[in-house]
Amino acid sequence: MASSGAHERRPRSREDWANLDAGPVGLVAEHLLRNDVVDLVRLRAVCRSWRASSAHLRAQGVLDRRFHPRRWIMLPKEFDIRGRRRFLNVFTGKSIYQELPYADLLSEYVLTTTSEGLILQLGTCAGQLLNPLTGHVAGLPSAATLLFGQTLTNLEVSGVGLANDDTVVLHFRSFYVAVAKLGDERWTHVHSHDRIISVLPFAGRVYCATSKNISSVQTSSNRDTEPTAVACGGRRPWTTHGVLVARGIRIPIVHGGCTPQIVRDCNVSMYRVNWNAKNTVPQHGLDGKVLFLGKKILLVAPGVSPSINADSKYLCWSKPKCNYDATDYAVDVLLGGGAEAKFKKDDAAYYLSCYVSHSYSEHV
Repeated sequence: MASSGAHERRPRSREDWANLDAGPVGLVAEHLLRNDVVDLVRLRAVCRSWRASSAHLRAQGVLDRRFHPRRWIMLPKEFDIRGRRRFLNVFTGKSIYQELPYADLLSEYVLTTTSEGLILQLGTCAGQLLNPLTGHVAGLPSAATLLFGQTLTNLEVSGVGLANDDTVVLHFRSFYVAVAKLGDERWTHVHSHDRIISVLPFAGRVYCATSKNISSVQTSSNRDTEPTAVACGGRRPWTTHGVLVARGIRIPIVHGGCTPQIVRDCNVSMYRVNWNAKNTVPQHGLDGKVLFLGKKILLVAPGVSPSINADSKYLCWSKPKCNYDATDYAVDVLLGGGAEAKFKKDDAAYYLSCYVSHSYSEHV
């Protein structure tokens, strides 16, 4: 006979997540924002209570760096679905689709992305900077002062980024950098006597990899100026980009070269800028990351795709007479030489190779 003191089972009540205290929800929201702004957007979309509990995390405009989608890239327009652009997470390989607002739907635009994940739209009458995941927009000068009497179809942008917290840096043509702040009426030009291969905005300056050296430009001046050399390299690269590493001021410069007909002759090397000695020194290894290099450059986590390996380098370019298909070649970081890498079309590595194979800007 069962004891009268036996414990009776009590039915479990369902967790009422919507009525979770504001304190825990706020802490979760802060953690999500540190990880990925998309996670915060999804949390706030669940219910009104959670939106109220995370209200202290509202973005202070498009330049609020806490909300920049650094982990996301916008894939070429061939991957669009019903007018919505496809964005790929370079850490997880996941995709989302977003519709982009345009300042004037009747005008033609040059569209490009910044290293922070923002989108720059340049038209002949208006320009704007957009955070595609939060929807924040701010006005910028139009492309009129960048055209030199030519049409918008002739404007090719080779790189965009933020310097300080209020200045947009634009690399266009081969010898020009332009800077502007939100609300400015025109772009300020910076002309270089040497061909500029790539630019990297950082800490109030613009670092330019030119055909002769690494130069810097002060962005606080309102008048045109020339780059000042801060380091000299030893050879001219086929493609050169600057990549900031999280700790300290370390800017590796990547050199890569390959002939599509001679895959085994592919080569990629990296050099670190030594600011004190004003030179570049070889750098070995990628700290476990994976490098995709073409017209653009990406450093991604190896977990983004099962088809890639840590400390590998992939030189990518588009196939002739093909819209967005890419033939990709891998260069081993230790052994050198090239080996063809064949990615399936539903593989995140394939999307990455198509992304770097395309130009920085597109016309829409």
